Amino acid sequence: MLGVLGLLIICTLVIWFEEPKLRLKKAKQELWLFYTVLAIGMTVSICKTLGLNVPNPSNLSAAIFKPISIFLLHLLS
Repeated sequence: MLGVLGLLIICTLVIWFEEPKLRLKKAKQELWLFYTVLAIGMTVSICKTLGLNVPNPSNLSAAIFKPISIFLLHLLS
């Protein structure tokens, strides 16, 4: 639980320092992207801190391309 609290403190500090700069520039798209990426990163970090299983993104690409590679190997052999 202490790890989650530390992550939330760090997230708050990042928002504290970065958000005013983006608001002064009136960068609405960048601000939206900043919060989206920060939320995704915080979600994954909190899950890892709590010991939850977080899937690896490379497993998805392997699942997509493995049947294609098997098909191509079958065609070429």
